[in-house]
Amino acid sequence: MAYEFTAASSQYLSTASAPVTTTPLTLACWFRPTNVADTRYILSLGAATANDSHSIYYGGSNLFAVSTDTASNQAIRSITGLSNTWIHACAVFSANNNRQIYANGTAGTANTSTRNPVNIAAFRIGSVYFGGAIGFYANANIAEVGIWNAALTAAEITSLAKGITCDKIRPQS
Repeated sequence: MAYEFTAASSQYLSTASAPVTTTPLTLACWFRPTNVADTRYILSLGAATANDSHSIYYGGSNLFAVSTDTASNQAIRSITGLSNTWIHACAVFSANNNRQIYANGTAGTANTSTRNPVNIAAFRIGSVYFGGAIGFYANANIAEVGIWNAALTAAEITSLAKGITCDKIRPQS
């Protein structure tokens, strides 16, 4: 089942606690954006009231994994040319100096700049906390969200992109 998020209505889901607080971690979901040119956050695992986070977002028809700390952010772009169709997004944060994004099972180039998000305390679907407020609300349908306290392999991510449900991939993680 997919949830429809509308940015104009500031719609998002969040938890008061984070299921994972440090790397390694993996975030994944299916999403169908209304407009891939907009910059919108899909998933964010971050601090409750600070910029620190590990997130997936889309913008300019690209898909990104980003780690943000108090100093800066470091994003990695996946394939370009996203469309307004269902897309499987998966970001693997192996360490604070290693992040990689996948779109429909295709990997982007790994980014190895060090970013050290701290105080990870919240999980958001359809938004991110940045610049003193929650924002960058998604205009998208989002479904089949998964979070792992491990770095999934390329083969596991390919399985997810082919339709295997999150609960069947490393359920112990």
